[in-house]
Amino acid sequence: MKNTKFMIGIVFSLAGLTFILFPLYQEWQQGKELRALEDALSLISESNGADVDLSAIEDLSLTEDQLKGVLELEIPTIGLKQKVLEETTEDNLNIALTQIKREQVPGFGNFTIAGHRGYRDKRHFSRLPKVKVGEKVYLYVGNKTFVYEVTSSSKIEPTAVETLDDREDKNEITLITCTVTGSDRIAVKGELIETIED
Repeated sequence: MKNTKFMIGIVFSLAGLTFILFPLYQEWQQGKELRALEDALSLISESNGADVDLSAIEDLSLTEDQLKGVLELEIPTIGLKQKVLEETTEDNLNIALTQIKREQVPGFGNFTIAGHRGYRDKRHFSRLPKVKVGEKVYLYVGNKTFVYEVTSSSKIEPTAVETLDDREDKNEITLITCTVTGSDRIAVKGELIETIED
């Protein structure tokens, strides 16, 4: 009887340890992929248009063509500055933020971005619910900066896909993540107020 209780205790302890360590391992793996992404983007930037050999960069899961479409999103009030990949896939969402709609153009219509909630603070969109109306969101695209002012932040149903639609005469940004429980979504919307060209 004592041996059985002891074995059950060990099984539960191991299960608990696995439950704790798995997210940390996943975050470590994603961190390696993000560093590989940043190294590749840096190499491309320094090449001045010349051909680049990315094969030496370990943990890089994107092609050179995919890297050409990478944008950057900044929300200074929550300390967020992250890459935005062109396509929403589970693999891409594990590395960075992603564009939701295909063929969308920054500064025109409703530019939509998704991100995981993240396990810890400042990862992905973990702090998105803290963004307040009136705060600024910056989308960096090449030598252009699109500046948006936040107009709303709300909890919506996962089926409320109309929040991603373009609205007539509106140039917006919509940022989407899950709530802590994952049952609903947080949608932060902003309107384009300025485009800066370097």
